[in-house]
Amino acid sequence: MYKTLMLCDSVCDLSFEQEKKSGIRVVNCGVEMGGLPYIDRVEIDSERIYAEVERTGVLPHTSQVTVLQFLEEYLRAAKEGYTDVICTTMNARGSGTYSAAVHAAEILPSEYPALEGKIRIHVVDSTTYSYVIAMPVAMGMERLKKGEAPADVAAWMQEWYRHSITLVGLYNLQYAKKSGRLNACAALVGDALGIKPVLHVDDEGHLINIGKARGRNASLKALVDKMEKTVTEEGKKTVFISHGDCLKDAELVADMVWERFGTEDIHINYVGPVIGAHSGPGTI
Repeated sequence: MYKTLMLCDSVCDLSFEQEKKSGIRVVNCGVEMGGLPYIDRVEIDSERIYAEVERTGVLPHTSQVTVLQFLEEYLRAAKEGYTDVICTTMNARGSGTYSAAVHAAEILPSEYPALEGKIRIHVVDSTTYSYVIAMPVAMGMERLKKGEAPADVAAWMQEWYRHSITLVGLYNLQYAKKSGRLNACAALVGDALGIKPVLHVDDEGHLINIGKARGRNASLKALVDKMEKTVTEEGKKTVFISHGDCLKDAELVADMVWERFGTEDIHINYVGPVIGAHSGPGTI
């Protein structure tokens, strides 16, 4: 018999309502802004970050979930009678969160010898960011309800992530410049000419510049064009659209995806504070 907890870091961008409804437990990252620390989703949101950056020109610092936080969550799960935890983190190449989750699992038996053999931790690297992280976790929970073993579900989730494709369109290049993901000259020229980069998070978690477009509508169309060139399998497709406070643009992309592919399984959600601090408003 298994009793399994699904755990994610807050880069999965689930709202509190979605977290409660799904039964997924979320451990929050940190954001430092104006010299003050804030808890992601609890004390700060993307809109406040965008307003503060506009006012000060200073990009907030974000911090990963720590080993201690994961250790506390694993201990809490054990006390609640869970036999297994499937812990899914943001892209391991973009943060040390995955390593922290793994390290906490490794030291749990030595810190709490009575738990050795009583709780199993399965850590999954999503290789991606934002709302794409959350959906396989929710689907994994359905597989658990059908009686699948937690280790098998974790392996299935990892394989799902390896076959997911994440495309990113940036609107405000100054955020990418400040976060070190775009050099200052490229950002200045890009903003002056209205050029927007199209990025791809590949199956190993690398963030790669794969194209550019001049103008907002052209950049959104370029995202769907890149999707069409990349997706080769026929059949049902699931598409997740996360947006940096630009719902109308997200809905426009959803319409283009539906017209191009006939996809009906489309989910739209907000980009949360941690990713929003680096990508900026208008991100799709």
